[in-house]
Amino acid sequence: MSGAGHGPCGRGPVGPSDLTGLGQTDLVVLMIARYFFQSFAHPGTEGWVRAISGAEQVMGREAGPQVVCAVLRAVQQMRSARRNHFHFSNPDCPGCAARLCGHERLFLNVFRSVRRGRMADAEAHAMMLCEGNPAEGLVAAMADLCVALPTAPVRPSAERQALH
Repeated sequence: MSGAGHGPCGRGPVGPSDLTGLGQTDLVVLMIARYFFQSFAHPGTEGWVRAISGAEQVMGREAGPQVVCAVLRAVQQMRSARRNHFHFSNPDCPGCAARLCGHERLFLNVFRSVRRGRMADAEAHAMMLCEGNPAEGLVAAMADLCVALPTAPVRPSAERQALH
């Protein structure tokens, strides 16, 4: 895994955010996943701590940790299938975090396709994300993630809150 930068880079977003059009649940899953990606690429950052606290802040103390564990299982399934680096944007830099890397987009496409019941699309995105390696575990983990999500929407103010 390799992240875009190691701290706030000061670049700022170029043009509109790549995250436009993503729902609140998508953004929360992306935030949690990015902190895990960061934890694996740079263990000293302890991004997993911010993944947990951010999820609890947005989803509550009961649902947050369950969703965090489900995202981690999906990340681990992806990591076990991939052979090459996974590129992600630094969640701690506002400019970088506004950009969606191609690998992150595939990860979210698997999640969103499973959530919408479009399993053929989910399998296609997962196959590309897993570089042609078996991706059934990733699709199954994403289905478990969808089950773990709270039925009530995330807090409406989630977009305005700092998620770490």
